[in-house]
Formats: sequence, C-alpha cells, structure tokens
Amino acid sequence: MTSNIKTEQPIILETNIRSLKGNTGYLITGLMVIMSLIHLYQIGFGVFEATLERSLHLCFAIPLVFLGSSYAKNRSLKKIPWYDWTLALLGVAAFAWVMFNHGRFMWRMPYLDEPLLLDLIFGVSAVILVLEATRRTVGMALTLVTLTFILYSFLGNYLPGILGHEGVPLPLFIDHIYLTTEGLFSKIIGVISIYTFIFICFGAFMEISGVGNFYIAFSNSIMGKYSGGVAKTAVFSSALMGSISGSSVANTATTGAFTIPLMKKTGFSAEEAGAVEVAASTGGQILPPIMGAGAFIMAEFTATPYIQIVAVSILPALIYYISVFTAVHIMARKNGLRGLPEEDRPRLIPTLKEGFHLLLPLVVLVYLLVEGFTPYYAGFLCIIFLLIVTAFRSATRFNIPMILKSLELASARIIRISPAAACAGIILGVSTQTGVALKISSIILSASGGHLLLAIILVGVISYLLGMGLPATSAYIIAAILASPALVKLGVPMLAAHLIVFWFAQTSGFTPPVCLCAYTAAAISGGDPMKTGIKSTKLALGILVIPFLFAYSPIIFTEHSVSPITIATVFVTATAGMIAINIAIEGFLHNDAVASWERSALILAGIMLYLPEQISNLIGGLILGAFLAKRFYRRDNKGGGKNNVQHSS
Repeated sequence: MTSNIKTEQPIILETNIRSLKGNTGYLITGLMVIMSLIHLYQIGFGVFEATLERSLHLCFAIPLVFLGSSYAKNRSLKKIPWYDWTLALLGVAAFAWVMFNHGRFMWRMPYLDEPLLLDLIFGVSAVILVLEATRRTVGMALTLVTLTFILYSFLGNYLPGILGHEGVPLPLFIDHIYLTTEGLFSKIIGVISIYTFIFICFGAFMEISGVGNFYIAFSNSIMGKYSGGVAKTAVFSSALMGSISGSSVANTATTGAFTIPLMKKTGFSAEEAGAVEVAASTGGQILPPIMGAGAFIMAEFTATPYIQIVAVSILPALIYYISVFTAVHIMARKNGLRGLPEEDRPRLIPTLKEGFHLLLPLVVLVYLLVEGFTPYYAGFLCIIFLLIVTAFRSATRFNIPMILKSLELASARIIRISPAAACAGIILGVSTQTGVALKISSIILSASGGHLLLAIILVGVISYLLGMGLPATSAYIIAAILASPALVKLGVPMLAAHLIVFWFAQTSGFTPPVCLCAYTAAAISGGDPMKTGIKSTKLALGILVIPFLFAYSPIIFTEHSVSPITIATVFVTATAGMIAINIAIEGFLHNDAVASWERSALILAGIMLYLPEQISNLIGGLILGAFLAKRFYRRDNKGGGKNNVQHSS
C-alpha cells in the first residue's frame, strides 16, 4: 500500500521474552500455530465440552509461557534452561490429566466423592504453575492477590468479624478449584479461550494485512492539514485500530509507532505525543464492535447478549472520543501547532482506493452480530472473509508465511493473558466457596452509608487500586466479583453496574504510578513515563467521569421505555459537560487564555451538565453558553483574535 508513513516495529516492553532461534524457535512457533488451529477448528466446527476445552487451552498456554519467557528479566533469553523445560512438561501433565479424565470429572459428585491422590498432586501443581506463569506474564501484583485469596480460603477460621469463615481443607479446595468448572476452568477461561481468542486472532490477521497503515493514512488524509492534525489522526486511527485489537497496550504500541514520531515532528513534546496516543488507545477497550476481553466476560457475568453490550456502549464511547478529540484540538491551538505539510499528507481518494476493502470485514462483523450470529462464529467467518477480500490486492494478499505469522501472533497474545484469566478463576472459585464477595459488598454498602454516589466512588477507588498492579481485564474481573453486587443492591441495573466497573478498570493503562500504556508510549517517544501518565489522565478524564452516567442517566438505555429524545438530551449535555471541563483544564480556547474565574465557572458548568436533573442541565448550559458567546463576541471585535501563546519549536 502506497503511503508516506514509514513503517516501524512496535515497541515491546517485556524484557523477559526469549528470542529463540533454530530448532527450539521452530518448535515454539509450531506449537503456537497448532494452538491457534485447534482453537479455530473448535470455533468453526463445534466447541468441545467445557472442561475438556478449557484444560486443552491451558495445556498449551501455561507450558508455552515457561518456554517463551524467563523467570527473571534479561535472564536465559537465548535458550531454555532445564528447569523451564521441567515446568513446561509438568504443565502439560497437570492439564492433560484433566483432559483425559474429564468424563470422570463430569459424572463424579463434587465435595462428596473423594479426589484421587493424583487429582490432588496435579491440582496443587496446576495452581502453583498458574501462579508462576502469571508472575512472568503480568507481574507480581496479581500473583500476590491470588495468593491472598488462597490463604484466605485456608485460614478464614483465624479471622474475626464479618470476614471470618470455617476454613477450607486442602482436598476440598482442590476439589472446587481443579475438579469443577468453578475455579481454574471457570467461565472466565472459557471466554478467554473462545470469544477473546477469535477476536485476537481476527485482529492479528487484520494487523498483518496492513490495516494499521491504511487507518493512519486514511486519518491523515482527512485531518492531517488541520492544527495538530497528526494528533487528531492518532485519536481517529487508534479508535479504529482499538476496535479490532481490543488491547490498549497493543494499540499504543502498534499505532503509536507511527503517530508518536509524527506528533513530535509537528511540535508536540514527547510527553504530549505519548499522552495523546495513550488516551486514544485506552478507548479501544470501550469502543464497539470489539471491546476487549472484559466485554465478553461481562456478557457471561450478566447473561447479556454481546450485541446488547455493543449497542449500549456506542454513545458513551462517542462521548469519550469527542472529549479526547476536543482536548487534543485545544492543546494544539494552545501550542500554536500546525498540520502536516501538503507533501507529507496522503491523498484521500487514492488512499481509499488502495485500502477500502480492509474496512469491509468490520462491516461484515457488525452485520453478523446484528443478525444474531454468536460473536465467536461471526469472528471466525470474518477471518475467512478477510482472506478473501485481501486476495484482490497484491499488497494485502495473504501468503502462507503471512497466515502462519498471524496464527503465531494470535497465540502469542492469548498466552499473555491466559494465566491471568486462570488466576481470576481461582479468585472467583474462592469467592464462591467462602462467600467473601458478598462480605466485601456488605462492607462497601456499610462504608457508603447506602448512598449510591459514595458507593460508586468506593468502587472507583477499588478499581484504581487493583489497576495499579493488574491489567484492565483482570482488574475488571476481580472488581466485578467483589464490588458490583453492592451497586446492584443499591438499585443499579446489573449491566450498568458492570459497565461502571469495566470503565473504571481501564484506568490501569494511564493513571500513575503504574500505567502500562504510558510506559509503552514513553518507550516510543523517549519521554518521561510519569509525566506521560499525568498528561494522559487529563486527556482520558472521561474514563473516570462518564461511568457516573450509567447509574444516574438513561445513556445506556437498559430500559426499553426510555425515549430517543431523552437519550439524545443526555448525550448532548454530557458531551457539552466534557468539553467545558476540557477547556477549563487546558485554560485556553481558540487563540486566548482562559481566566481563573472562567475556568472555575466552566468546571461548575461541566458538573451541572452531568447532573441528572433538567434544571441543573439548564444552568450548566447557560453558563457554558454565556462563556462561549462572550468569547466569540470578543474574538469578532478583535478581528479574529491574536494568538498570545508562543508557538512550539
């Protein structure tokens, strides 16, 4: 595909990933390709029984973690030491035991039939291996959280008060966690291995096809000429790419490799360029049609069709991206930045001619979901459709090496999250076995005094704290198990409660001190990760603010009786509120700085526009309208205004 944009390799931050060559490298690649093919076979021709399918997934994922990553950073990166071969083989044995015995597990009476000695040995081994695989893939935080829950299960009889319980003996613990579908093989790992895998695979095929290049060229052809046009391109292209990748970190790495250097070239600082990409990429997990692994798990938790989650998420996602877009525009005008020179901008019509067919699989995906196809089968059909439509262009046509690379990439990405999903299953199992989720929900209700606003804030704090050490999907799962019941008890519809937690969990990508997306962007931009995270938080403020709408307004129309006019009114007032807050944060509009008292008024206007009462919306609208009228009247009297801000170098 013809483009003026230079292709760069994505930045990979994991320093414990092995670089294996020769026969060992071919073996790992072959196992990953076989793993993807087995998953695709199931999705296309019939999923195996739950225990068999989930143990088969982990039988590949856990050993591949030990073969593909070292136990510590920058250790054993060129070869696989004997102990990792041992752990990998033990992982195969622990999960193959479940595969070969799944028939017995299906018919046995849980908690009544005594587990066999080998059940206990392999069960303990599986838990230990999952903990170590999780430490290697997502870090120590989730491992420690899971260990805490395991210890709570064993030592609950030593705890006083509401958190105390009788204590669970080891055989009963293994029975629940390893021999049923309530722990390691829960619906969480089931969703990851089927729903999430197929869309990660679809995203891998789209990525190898060159869709990222097309999205960026297409966005630049539309917005590249405007002030800060490259940053607006980053917002638009990251939204498009994020809707298929479903991973904010992967989105930051792939599109950021193109957009961040261009933003710096046009005048953005390293931290600003990184922050724009982080804020735009974070929205990828909340933007339909593909919203990341958490959305599929939410569908299972709430027994809600995935297409309904997609439908109710459209307007909140639009509010978020409009907010980011306007914040980027204000930042660009404040810094006096211009767009790309004409010679560096792709032409719209030629760009569309070369790459419009890459948009068709997304259109087909939405159509299939609306027609009632299961999400995973729709994703499977879209991969086949992608292979067909790309065959008509030599630049995008798949050959055997490209197909193998796509399959390898899909497995490489899914095994990075599978151990975390298995840990989440352990946490879920402990919660159901000990009742701790209901106890923590009661604590939240007691601490909030039954006030919904305080409860939402507490849930946000819990999600933020979890996000400091966990990926967004893991943070959502744990917070959903522990905190969402409190919101439901206070009258929030279940889907709305889970969406609140889901949005709050996305803060793990951009809020300091632990902000994976900001670290990824800083690695590309050369900026300071903490400063990038702080600037990202300002731009991505909607992630923290918009969830309150789910509880207090009909923006996600969970009830069919809500009129379109009411929904449209909420959409307009919420969007206007975010714009008012963005102006206040940047302290600038058009060509002039905003006075301190005006910024305070704008923050008040934003809050009033967010409140559910019509009178508060009216007051907020009048404040914002008066500010804008004053601004434009003064600009007209000045003959268009004069930029009093120094241009960036």
